[in-house]
Amino acid sequence: MQPKRKRVSVAVIGGGITGITAALYLAKTGRFRVILFEKKKELGGLSRSYQWKDIVWDRFYHVILSTDTHLLELIEELKISQKLFWKDTKSGFYGDGKLVPFSSALDFIRFPFLSIFQKFRMALGILYGVRLENKVKLQRLYVGQWLTKVFGRRLYEKFWGPLLRSKLGDAREKTPAIFIWDTIVRLYGARKGATKKEKMGHVCGGYNRILDAAEKRLSELDVKIIKNSAILAVNINENRPIINNISKDTNISIDQSVKIEVVTGKGRDVFEKVVLTIPCPEILSILPVDHEKPYWVQLKKVRYLSVVCTFLVLTRSLSPYYVINLLDRDIPFTGIIEATNIVDPDQIGGKHLIYLPKYIEGDSPIKSLSDDQIADLFVENLRRVFPDLKDREIVHRRIFRETHVQPLSELNALAYNLTAKTPIPGVYLLNTAMLANTTLNNNAVVTMARRVVKEIRRSLI
Repeated sequence: MQPKRKRVSVAVIGGGITGITAALYLAKTGRFRVILFEKKKELGGLSRSYQWKDIVWDRFYHVILSTDTHLLELIEELKISQKLFWKDTKSGFYGDGKLVPFSSALDFIRFPFLSIFQKFRMALGILYGVRLENKVKLQRLYVGQWLTKVFGRRLYEKFWGPLLRSKLGDAREKTPAIFIWDTIVRLYGARKGATKKEKMGHVCGGYNRILDAAEKRLSELDVKIIKNSAILAVNINENRPIINNISKDTNISIDQSVKIEVVTGKGRDVFEKVVLTIPCPEILSILPVDHEKPYWVQLKKVRYLSVVCTFLVLTRSLSPYYVINLLDRDIPFTGIIEATNIVDPDQIGGKHLIYLPKYIEGDSPIKSLSDDQIADLFVENLRRVFPDLKDREIVHRRIFRETHVQPLSELNALAYNLTAKTPIPGVYLLNTAMLANTTLNNNAVVTMARRVVKEIRRSLI
């Protein structure tokens, strides 16, 4: 009879979608005994929910595309695919005091902000972009350079420039072209059929249902979840006794030749492997790293966009558009996202949900404003698009802020040695900084987590 193989102890630090996925697929292999640490009182990270009265929904706007293969497989794994709903959606543009549709070929032909020649060049440019096979050169060009080359200077100034400004702020001037290429390809893939209509999905109950199902599945796989537990330090190969306060009741067999000590306010524990899914500044604050080594130098270079988002609950719909893109430079938020043009308002008591996000690089005057000041400013500018919006129709408003959201790429980012395997034996990086030159979305992080889990499993062979 073959002796039972000892399971390898793994700490997954960070309970967002990345950490949840990593913990789930590590545990599924049967080779690992996993403990998941989360500093907040609930799992989810950027996908956490918010409750106001009987309404429970996502703090930030999320959508599922038909091309999100690995995210859809995770939903199937969580046994909630029957709760997944799809809907044809519409987009709009606002500029020069006009709100116009932008969801069909006819809308494109009628689009008032571009000339006929510019529309023709736009169509050719998008077709060229989605069929582009050699992506490497897009690593070496700034986004403005590439868009101007493909679409022309005037089209860049009138269309792409304002969109990039609202999404990336001043960082747009330093962003590689592959960022916008990835966005074009992902959204183009969401358009199905001969009419090329956008089709987007959501799980009934939002990410709150996904996270509840994930926590249940992790429990079934014997993953221990430690919430409300910020990591104070990760110590490597220290020559002193280890006090296993956290995992003493989990029957983990520790290889004492490998000592990666995880310290929280609740005690100390030791693991054979550690997976870090938290942002780079937090990683550098807890690890004893040699700051001169190229790997850690590159980690220190990672910059993030932060976000300030006004969340509104309305008694009525504003428009038929899921997203309204803004061409006017002086509107202080990125776009207008009406989530209830995908989500049935009946799921949330007949109310309508609006998100007004502002993405920020570095310091911004908006960061210093109070929540009420931000809400007043954003609602005032929302009325530029919808002048008939009345105060009594806004029944609730809330500001959400996050510091580390979209990592900003540099030119030739793929040339950097930001691999999952760090210079510290047994310690793995698995965070959004590894999503070189792509838009942040949950399908991308699930895909990345599955790849890194395979790499960790191969390390046991």
